[in-house]
Formats: sequence, structure tokens, C-alpha cells
Amino acid sequence: MNPLVLSVTIPSSVFQFQIGSAEEIAQAPAAGIPELQPLHYYAGDWEDEIPGKPGMRRTESAAWILQGRFLRQSWSVEQGDGSPTASGLTLMTFDTESRVYRHWSFLATGSVIENEGVWDAATRTFSWSHRSTDTDVVTTTGSFAEEGTQVWSIVKTDVHGKILREVTGRSRKKTVPTLKAA
Repeated sequence: MNPLVLSVTIPSSVFQFQIGSAEEIAQAPAAGIPELQPLHYYAGDWEDEIPGKPGMRRTESAAWILQGRFLRQSWSVEQGDGSPTASGLTLMTFDTESRVYRHWSFLATGSVIENEGVWDAATRTFSWSHRSTDTDVVTTTGSFAEEGTQVWSIVKTDVHGKILREVTGRSRKKTVPTLKAA
């Protein structure tokens, strides 16, 4: 498999890394950076339920890479109506210099979305946001109040706070069946 080479620019620094081989997978977030631990809620394989969209199927799979410093999430959405499948790759981390969560999404369409995030430990909720235009803001929240479940929303608002678009859903972590000895 050919590695995917990504260059990510963070103010005052540029770094490059490769994603691809199986030996890059880490079992947990890097030790010594406790802020990475909440991102572990996203790890694993997930399937979404989206109200009002019975034919739509969205799946995600996330694993720690690069010695546990980044969480890589691959995702796809099948519309169920014959439309092409949408897919992408997301990288999440905690920027120790800026003291902020970062989230980059790379879509198969060629779009790149960069979010900054905030973790609320009391509610076990991440809030991510980015500007989609000079005036519109997209905020994605993911709440992990119940183990193995994420309740999420994506809300796009204009400069006056008026909701332009909203999608909500629930993701359930897939469990791996265990084999029992006979």
C-alpha cells in the first residue's frame, strides 16, 4: 500500500508524516499528554443512526497512529438512493503548544476542513467549529455521556446566529463478538 503523505501547517511550524502501514497503529493515546485521552472516545468502529434518513448508512473507524499522537478516523456515507458514496479521512490531536484540540478532515471530493475543538469533561462533550465562509460557522458536537454511544449534531449558522442547516444523529460503537470455549 502506498503511504498517504500529508503536510499540515500549524502557526510557527510545519511537519510531515506518512499514513499507511499497520505497524503505525498504537493501542492508546500517547502517555504524558493527558489531553489526548478524551479523543479516545472516538476510537473503534462505529455505525450511525440518522433520524429521517432510514436508507442512509454512515460508518466510521478510528485508531491511534504516530505513536499515539494522532487519532485517524476513516468514514463513509452511503445515501441508500443510488447516489455516490461520500468518504473521507479525519485526523485529531491536541496541540500542546497552542493548548487546543485540532481536527482536520480530508474529503474524497478534495475539500479540506480544519476545526478547533473544546472538551467539556463534565458533560463528556467535544465541540468543534470552523468557518465555512467569511460569515457562516459550522459547529459539530459529539457527546459521549453513555458508554459506547455518541450523540452528535452538525449545525451551520450565519453571522446573526440563524440556523441554516442542522443534522443530528447517534453513533453506536460496534462490539467485537468474543468466542467462548466449548
